[in-house]
Formats: sequence, structure tokens, C-alpha cells
Amino acid sequence: MDEPVAPIPPAEPPPRAFTQGVGTVYQFTGVLLFLSMMAVCCGSGLMSMETAKRADLAEVGWHLPLPGSPFYSGQKAISVSLTLAVGWGVALATIGLGLQGQRRRAPDGALVASGLGVLCWVFHAVFFAFELRSVGLTLVCLVLLVIFIGLFALAVGAWREMRVNPPPVDLTILPPGYKIPYSHMHEESPEVRYAAEMEQRRRRLEVQKKELEALEERIKNNKYKRGEQ
Repeated sequence: MDEPVAPIPPAEPPPRAFTQGVGTVYQFTGVLLFLSMMAVCCGSGLMSMETAKRADLAEVGWHLPLPGSPFYSGQKAISVSLTLAVGWGVALATIGLGLQGQRRRAPDGALVASGLGVLCWVFHAVFFAFELRSVGLTLVCLVLLVIFIGLFALAVGAWREMRVNPPPVDLTILPPGYKIPYSHMHEESPEVRYAAEMEQRRRRLEVQKKELEALEERIKNNKYKRGEQ
């Protein structure tokens, strides 16, 4: 009867796994936001000069109690929001790398960046809805607002986990004698691995040769004993 095999206990998740997962989300969101906003910025150059300028939007916006052009016009709001979106894409991707690397200040940066993003998109959503009365721009701001609210919630979780289980100070310092692996799959270079494999095969051949010699000697002894009888 085969002995019962003891069940393998489930592996415990690595420390600060949630923070590293949040870093992946931040990095993916940041790269996607940067690429999409850069495509909008560069693609606007394909439109006509009149469409790109939109001189009529320069007179629409929030006015001071003084005569003159608005201090925050539609033109300025579109330019500022697009520039901020590109900058936030770079910031989110950078913070995501810090979270994946378990940097102690990364959750603080995630809270600040996502919190400011929430305020920014609330501000511009109100502006585009009540001043420009643009459905498209308002929807874009609302989508970005929902994304940044989700990022802020994830940043709160990462901040709590980092406070409860902070990484060691020397986390990024390699111990003395540490050998840098050749790749994420193999520690040694192909030449070293092939040499070790050849040496292992040579030892196996030597063992097999000794086994064959012992078997041959046993057969000879059996034949000799039969001949004597």
C-alpha cells in the first residue's frame, strides 16, 4: 500500500504583494495615459489651423469682475488639461516602478499624484460642463476622474500596507559576494551551463561504464563456474 501523501501547504504571498500589484496598475495606467494623450496632441496637428486654434474659445471662460478677456478661457483649459494628462502619465508610470521596487516613499507619491488628479479632473469637468457646455470634453474628464479615484483608493491600500510592513532599509543593497544572474531564467551563461551539462553526462557515462564492466565480470564468473561443474 502506498503511504498517503501529505498535502502541500499553500505558499504564502510575498511581503507587500498588494503594493507591488498596485505598482503594476499604476505603470500600465500611466503608459496608456501618456500614449493616448500624446496621440491626441500630435494628431491635432492634422486638423486645419482654424480648428486647432478655436479663437472663439478664447472669449469663453471664467471672468474676473473687470472688463476684458477671461482669466481662464476654454483655450487655456484644453491646453492645460492635455499637458497635465501627459505629465500625469509619466508620473504614474514612474510611481508604479517605485511601488514595484518597494520604495518607502512611493505610496506617498501615489497618494499625492492621484489626489491632485482627482481635484484637477473635478475642476475641469465642471468647467467644460458649465462654461463650454461640451459633452465630449466633460465625458473625457469624468472618465479620467473615475480612473484617478480608483488609483487613489489603491494608493491608500498600498500606503497602509507599507506602514504595517515596511521594507528593510537595505532592501536595494546587494549583499557582499552576490552574483548577478545571467537572465531571469538562468543564473549562469550558456557556456557555463553547457560545460556543466557535459561534465554531468561524462560522469553518467563513467558510472554506466563501470556498471557494464561489473556486469561483464559477473557473466564471466558465471561461465567459469559452469565450466568447472
